[in-house]
Amino acid sequence: MQMHLPEFKLERYFAQYEFTTGHLLCASDVQGYRLPELLALADEEGRR
Repeated sequence: MQMHLPEFKLERYFAQYEFTTGHLLCASDVQGYRLPELLALADEEGRR
């Protein structure tokens, strides 16, 4: 059995412009980070 979800309208709206605009000022998802990248942003206490 396959589940069908309704279209996510905000995502469809952004898809129209995502790769054609010079600057993407908002997004409906988060930017992914690898663990080493996150640790590089932390102070010494946060890395422990």
